[in-house]
Formats: sequence, C-alpha cells, structure tokens
Amino acid sequence: MRCTPSPTVDQTMVSLRLAQESQERSIKVLELMAQQSATSAKDERIAESANAEIQRYVVAQQISLQEQKQKLETARETAELYKSGNSTLKKREVVEKVNRAVAESSNAIRILEEKTRVIVDFLSNETFSKSEIGALFSPGEYRLLPQQVRKGEQLFSPIVGKLYTFSDKYSTSFKELKGEIIVTGYSDATPIDAGSSLHRELSDLVQKDSGIAEPTSADLNQKLSELRAASIKSLLEKILRKREAARKESHLNVTVTILGRGEQIPKGLRADVFKNDPRRRVVTFYWVVLPAL
Repeated sequence: MRCTPSPTVDQTMVSLRLAQESQERSIKVLELMAQQSATSAKDERIAESANAEIQRYVVAQQISLQEQKQKLETARETAELYKSGNSTLKKREVVEKVNRAVAESSNAIRILEEKTRVIVDFLSNETFSKSEIGALFSPGEYRLLPQQVRKGEQLFSPIVGKLYTFSDKYSTSFKELKGEIIVTGYSDATPIDAGSSLHRELSDLVQKDSGIAEPTSADLNQKLSELRAASIKSLLEKILRKREAARKESHLNVTVTILGRGEQIPKGLRADVFKNDPRRRVVTFYWVVLPAL
C-alpha cells in the first residue's frame, strides 16, 4: 500500500496565496454589489427596504472577510517563520494551521458566492410594476366585490408568478428563500365629499388609528390609499395560497407588506400634475426574493 506524501509548507502556502486572492476578489464584488444596489434604489428600480437589507449584508460580509483575511495573514506569518528556521512548531503543525485557515476562508467565500449570485440576479431584474386603481376600484371604494376579485387575480397573478419563476432557479442551492411583495397605494388630491358616508367612515378610522380629531382632506386620502393597499394585500395572499396549494413543495416564504402614500405623486409623474389626474390613483408593486442574509 502506497502512502500519500504529506504536503510541504511551500505547497500549503500556494493554497494560502490563492485563498487570499479569492478574498480580494470577493471584497471587490461586494463593493460593486453595494453600489449597484444603492443606485437601483435611488432610481426606484428596487424597493428601498431591499437595498437596506443588501447593504446590511454587505457590511456583515466585509467584516467577516476582514476577520478571515487576518487569519490567513497570521497563517502566512507562521509559515514564513517556520521556513526561516525561527519557529518552535513542527512541519505538521504549520501545515495544519495553514490548511485550517484556508479551509475556513474557502467555505466562507463559497457561501458568500452562492448568496451573491442570487442578489446580483435580483438586481438585474425588473422588480417594479404599477397598476391604475381605476382598473379595479370604483370611485370612492376600497372594498373588492366578487367580480373585482376575479379581475384582480388576473391582474396581479403575474406579479406572484415572477417571484416563483425567479426563486425556482435557485431551488437546488437554497432550502429556503425569502420573498416579499410591497404594495403601495396612492390617491389623487381631490377632497372627499364632506357629507358622504365615505367621509364619515374614513374620518372615524383616522381618529381611531391616528388620534386626529379633525382629519384634513390629505389625512382622509392617506387612509383611503392604505385601505386600498390592504384590500390588494388580501387578494395577493389569496393568490399565494392557491399557488402554494398547487405545488408539491416550496422553498419560497412570501410575505406581503403594504404602504399608503395618499396624495404623494407616484413614480413617473411630474410634480405639477393636476390634483384630480387619474394617473395619481395607482397602486405600485415591488417584489423581492433574497436568500437569508
């Protein structure tokens, strides 16, 4: 039986140098990814919450890489000391120390590269969409009638489909991916008729939720945009349940978050748009699929 010769210190130092080069490449990739994410959020191509999560991930990985970098440097110094004849360690101990540092670094970079691949792919996708509320809600309404639910399923099922299409590409790499749909409702700036039942209903809700005794028109439109977003959230959750029931197994955990922007100007419209412009009455969507960061 032939014995496999143990690696020399010079051989392990070659592995160490390659590991250090790999670390430097990973650090540069993280920097570029952080810049791309920040630019995408600024241009409103991805949700700001997704950018914030990616930036936190980048910072955490940079700290981890610096720690691994220091371990590799310490291992290199140990090997250099041995080669110069000024070490009390045996060759086997030196080789084990270098190999351990290289293995830890390689494993950390492997995991980083898998997650980075998903993030970079996510950043290259179109994650934003917009739909006019008039296509679903009647004027002054925020509850969905049965026929509106059916129409809503047709309108919004493609958004849910994008999450699953994206996540399925990584089903063999990750046991679980985290998905999110961010629904944001907008209204125009038209005052709600003070004598209407909608005015009374919204006023009561604003008083109850925000403690505002005399809500302004902007307060009421803000609440209306929130309620419409909430109705669409319920619709999306229904679509998600159907989707999950039709699948044998799923590695995608999706949540739906809502925001109300009231009379704010939606993305893509000029600041001087008319207060009753129907293009202000929209709901926007961002979808997010990321690994656990």
